Amino acid sequence: MGRVHTPPMDLATAANIATSVAVIVALVFGLTELRRQSRDRRDRAAVEIVRSVQTQESFRAVGKILNLPDDADPQLVRGDPALLDAAMLVYFACEMLGSMVLERVVDLHTLDRMVGGWVRASWVRLRRWVESERVEDRTANVAEWWQWLYEQLEADPVPGKALGTHGLSRPTRAISGPSTS
Repeated sequence: MGRVHTPPMDLATAANIATSVAVIVALVFGLTELRRQSRDRRDRAAVEIVRSVQTQESFRAVGKILNLPDDADPQLVRGDPALLDAAMLVYFACEMLGSMVLERVVDLHTLDRMVGGWVRASWVRLRRWVESERVEDRTANVAEWWQWLYEQLEADPVPGKALGTHGLSRPTRAISGPSTS
């Protein structure tokens, strides 16, 4: 069997191949950069949205709600104007957070790490009040996004959420700072 001889590549063919490779590399780089920018934009939006509900007023409101027992009596909430104001503030904040997760402006796990604890705990304390508001207002839409968010957080929690961050394994070395060895 004889050896098949292939003619050497001419300059035009080599240039075409090089151009094609450069275009493919540029496309891959461009798509990767677009994905990174999109992720960065989403992360910045998440921080800003969560920051917007983390005011001194909302901290005080959450504190009042977390002092309630689980499934607090709706009349207890309605009977105390300050507690009702706190419940309404938490309700509106959680509605906004739920809709932002649904629209994928905020990632569920990011939200869970940042405020998932008080979102869950406040729902557990105020769900009877929400249900009574639905009956009184004759609409199922009261706190619908808050309930949806609670259910999503329960169905897909951040790994280790039940233990709390302090219960997760610790890094074996300092995260930052000078070495002492």
